[in-house]
Amino acid sequence: MTNLDEYRKEIDEIDTKIITLYEARMEVVKKVIAYKLENNIPVLDSSRETKMLDNNLTKLKNEEFKKYYKDVLDGFLKASKTMQSDILKNSN
Repeated sequence: MTNLDEYRKEIDEIDTKIITLYEARMEVVKKVIAYKLENNIPVLDSSRETKMLDNNLTKLKNEEFKKYYKDVLDGFLKASKTMQSDILKNSN
């Protein structure tokens, strides 16, 4: 096996772990929307988003990756908000 094949295999293994964590994250998002529905809280919470982004970006040890990881976090936020909006539409 070439180094490239080994690197790709390693990426595939990491991606599998990310998928597991992503599914766990989205299950918690479902709990958040249920809470918001019960308590008449709006889906969008800009201050929470800002805190989450800032908090997670400060955890990165490698400064080089920050701008790229922000894109990942933005994707998580977009997916979470979209799912919450879909759940809201289906609850009416």
